[in-house]
Amino acid sequence: EGRVEVYHGGQWGTVCDDQWDDADAEVVCRQLGLGGVAKAWSQAYFGEGSGPVLLDEVRCTGNELSIEQCPKSPWREHNCGHKEDAGVSCTPLTGTPVINHHRKKQDKGRVHSSAKNFSNGALRLAGGKGSHEGRLEVYHAGQWGTVCDDGWTELNTQVVCWQLGFK
Repeated sequence: EGRVEVYHGGQWGTVCDDQWDDADAEVVCRQLGLGGVAKAWSQAYFGEGSGPVLLDEVRCTGNELSIEQCPKSPWREHNCGHKEDAGVSCTPLTGTPVINHHRKKQDKGRVHSSAKNFSNGALRLAGGKGSHEGRLEVYHAGQWGTVCDDGWTELNTQVVCWQLGFK
């Protein structure tokens, strides 16, 4: 979590909070490779920045891969001061686990994880050779289940990887 700063034209600067919402935060979290719940913060919640205000009127849909793809005012065109610096928090879903693939003989077929108290929507990979691959499972209503691949696309794979903290 923190104040959003972008690099453009050889300089770091802030983003104005006009039109800033959770869809914009979702894109920033995705661009940073952070999954979970994205929340937008306004009015310099994380403190005022310094240097130029580089972006204003950012209006992401939430599906973009980076803030550069979002509709926005031209770079450096704004009507803001640093009291309006935008921020985000990217809160991981509780219990997105690191899977322990070293199973005991008597526990064959089970997946162990060190996390407890999973939230609905938590994701994990199971049955792969390492934590970076495997069958996608989602936690819902107190249990883990698999995800059907009907209509599955490369974009779905990218989103899951980002949610799990991979790039």
